[in-house]
Amino acid sequence: MTRIITLIILSLCCGNGYGQVIVKDTLPPAFEWSLYLIDAPYMTDAAKTEAIRDNGGTAPYNAGLSAQHYGRFYRNLSMAQATDMARNLHGSLYYGHNVLWNKFVKPVNTRKYILNRVLANITALGTDYLAIKLPYGYAFQHEEFHRAVMTTRHIYSYDEVWSFGKGLDIAVTHVKDEDLMYLKENFPADQVRLSAAGVEGEYRYLQRMREDNFFKQTGYPMVGISLLGTLHAVNYVNLPFTKRFNAITDSIMVHDRQNILARDFTGYDFSAWVYDLFTPNEPYEARGTWPGGVGIKRPVKESDLTPEMKSFLSETGNMQYLNFVSPFMVGINRLQLKPGYYFNFALRSVPASFGYFAGGDFFLDFNNRQMMVSLGVNRSKNLTLPSVELRYYNLIKNENSKFNTNLQVAGWMQPKDQLFAADKAESGITIGVQPSYAITERFSMIADLSYKTKGWVFGNPYLDNKFTGRVGFSMKTR
Repeated sequence: MTRIITLIILSLCCGNGYGQVIVKDTLPPAFEWSLYLIDAPYMTDAAKTEAIRDNGGTAPYNAGLSAQHYGRFYRNLSMAQATDMARNLHGSLYYGHNVLWNKFVKPVNTRKYILNRVLANITALGTDYLAIKLPYGYAFQHEEFHRAVMTTRHIYSYDEVWSFGKGLDIAVTHVKDEDLMYLKENFPADQVRLSAAGVEGEYRYLQRMREDNFFKQTGYPMVGISLLGTLHAVNYVNLPFTKRFNAITDSIMVHDRQNILARDFTGYDFSAWVYDLFTPNEPYEARGTWPGGVGIKRPVKESDLTPEMKSFLSETGNMQYLNFVSPFMVGINRLQLKPGYYFNFALRSVPASFGYFAGGDFFLDFNNRQMMVSLGVNRSKNLTLPSVELRYYNLIKNENSKFNTNLQVAGWMQPKDQLFAADKAESGITIGVQPSYAITERFSMIADLSYKTKGWVFGNPYLDNKFTGRVGFSMKTR
């Protein structure tokens, strides 16, 4: 790590070193779309959720299924689908900015290259701000990660991003108290993960776009959303420590006193996250009654937290600053060790169902052998446990082959039953392949087949052991 930081500093300070260590994004503008139309078993869980809604019931599932329920998949996207759609939307806009500024400020030398990148990032921040509010945008992904956790347990919810005109004040509504009681009683780790999943979605979006910028050299001008999105996530985790937090939480409970379904599923995420982290055996209804109204009081105030809860939330909040540590944050997508050898890195800390993950993603391209290695620890009350993941891209090196595949292998240790206070650990693995077949030069059929044992996996909604199969298509410009 010291060597990497030293190289960055030298490259920024020495003019002759700039072109040698920091690799410019000089390839023609490009983007890639991907869309998985089949996502099993999640699509069946989503269909069951829709069936419960139609029958006016609550979880667990006990209704009949029809083709109509499956046909509403667009209303209940998986974490992977939400990430892909956010990538498609924002990536298309980034592509437009690159085309525009390559036309008006051709990056023919270092000075013009820097000007080109600065202008592209400034205008991209403007369209990012507009797209954030749209279905399939960045904020949409945040809310859909919350909803995906509920969908795996057949709990219906509604993403108010579809209620246009809400601005950034977007909530997940139409959640019944009975469903939250069911979730906390039967799946306490899912209840914890539910509150943290939105920020997990923001970090997953940034990781996915960095993969494109490093491995596919798309050159997306995403400095603005990287900095401001990470700042939002860090501030959101730390929000319960602000002086105004109790007051703004009280202001939430002034509204919708008689309308349970109009309420957000939790209020502010991380006071609820740490509260449920410490109270897995407490019934959800023990939160009390909604002040001056009906139903259960969902939002958790700072004054509801014990000193131990505040201490761990503070630790988790401080760890979020790791997410700023990356050359990607200032638009450096590739660093060169020597000709043909490229790397980059991004540190990462993510709140999870058992506590938090802290580590980093290391991007490697050694003579076209492309890998992302993720190393870190899983932290809970009593345990600090290892985690490692390897993603190997484009296993087949024959340029004439229409078939290719990526490989994913991961192993970890996490607290037993995902419980924060556990004294014992459980090991787990993930293994997966992502084959693709090129139908034309630009259009491919794609799939993603994976198996995971019990445990938390970044960007996967299931805490149970699960085999997942996805099939779809991708389109690229080069």
